[in-house]
Amino acid sequence: AGFGIAASRGLSGVRECAHWMRLLQIAATTPLLQSQLSSLSHNRYVVIKDWISAMQTDELQHDAIACDSFCGFDSHIGNGNAGARYDPSVRMSRQCVLYPPPSNAAGSVQARARLISAVNRLRQELQASQTMALPHLAPFETELSYLLYPIGGHYKRHLDNNLARSGWKLQGRDSSNGGSFCGGRTRRVISFILYLNRGWDEADGGELRVFPAFERGGDRAERTQREGFVEDITPEGGTLVLLMSTDVEHLVRKTCAQRQCVVGWFREYMDERIPDHDSMSLWTRSDGRV
Repeated sequence: AGFGIAASRGLSGVRECAHWMRLLQIAATTPLLQSQLSSLSHNRYVVIKDWISAMQTDELQHDAIACDSFCGFDSHIGNGNAGARYDPSVRMSRQCVLYPPPSNAAGSVQARARLISAVNRLRQELQASQTMALPHLAPFETELSYLLYPIGGHYKRHLDNNLARSGWKLQGRDSSNGGSFCGGRTRRVISFILYLNRGWDEADGGELRVFPAFERGGDRAERTQREGFVEDITPEGGTLVLLMSTDVEHLVRKTCAQRQCVVGWFREYMDERIPDHDSMSLWTRSDGRV
């Protein structure tokens, strides 16, 4: 039908049709196979090559670089609040947060919109899987960022979920500062990484090193960074990696070339009222009956 419309409109119609077909090609993602879902369930991680098209990979790489120059910052380690700290001996990379979105003046709003649509479809596929039997992945609690590794960039062995409080993270203020206004908690369920450098040379390093599920690195001695790993995953553009956030420790090996990727986490949400320590609060004075 599209080509019939294009023919009736002449050359301008052909160009319009080509434009829309290009957008469809850019936005396309590869649906998850049952074998991939089974691998994620059994091994607690899975590698999916060519999840997005070469065109979309290039588009996102250019947008990541543009966003970094506009609003990028050095990646920290810690819980993201008062305990976060910058330590390049542990983690050396730069980050651009996509939720909340960057300024419209940064990079391509359309490229990010297509990425967000693809991520939402991925969440829905995972949620619908009977093989995974996941808790509810809250649609408005997804974390999403660009991550950019400079030459020499790396990230030592770590787990994406803090095991304190069983991985739950309090939203709002820390309890020592009066408690949370909303009482909400989130916990990472699935981590995902989407690589954006096509034609990656393995000599440039930067692999994602994955360790056996449920194994802990102990004292983080140097040998635990080198030994006993399951796989080194080459950061080839278009490759998607999914990991269970509480189960699989991993690290990023030193990179000898600049590279970019998308990182994110699908999270579950729990609403739990935290006692308010403010003596002037209506909640405190009325014992919760305002």
